Amino acid sequence: MMNIGGNKYEALGFVEALIAIMVVGISSVVLMQIAVGTMQSMVQNDLIDKMTQYAVEGAEMAQDIANRDLDPSENLFPDPADIGVGKECFVLMEEETEDDSKGKFYFMKDTESAFLNYAYGEPYEYKTTGMIPGDEDLFRIICLQYEELVEPKYVIGKVIVGQISSDGTITRGNQVKDYTYFTVIKL
Repeated sequence: MMNIGGNKYEALGFVEALIAIMVVGISSVVLMQIAVGTMQSMVQNDLIDKMTQYAVEGAEMAQDIANRDLDPSENLFPDPADIGVGKECFVLMEEETEDDSKGKFYFMKDTESAFLNYAYGEPYEYKTTGMIPGDEDLFRIICLQYEELVEPKYVIGKVIVGQISSDGTITRGNQVKDYTYFTVIKL
């Protein structure tokens, strides 16, 4: 207890303790923000890694379909005539099997056995159609670009993997930008 000019100042230690608690609280908030940012980056990196894996797998699926498309009557791989104006993207699927073995890959077709093709961007109908089995949060499509040749021997494929719940234009929070993987498919 101090006596200065007749006044007693007993609460000075209490104010110092409150200031110390406030400084510790502020530093705790800053450290928590850093931890949250780090965890968010880890989640984003994990998702991007998974999307990369699905994209490379999609390129391998398309090449497998092209390798099996030897008989023109089978119509396994889209021809340039099957691509609508501005709708050059297709959905890759895997044939379901009774056991857990890998089935054959194919491009999704409609009820009239025509290839389902989409334009990448809005509207987002391809997101639900191209949902990856076993991972209901991601979709996968492949956009094909034929070069102006008499008989194309190669086609450029752009495999796009993205989140169904995101517009795919920016990586922020739990949303990740659509992942694009380019490949050349030998016909």
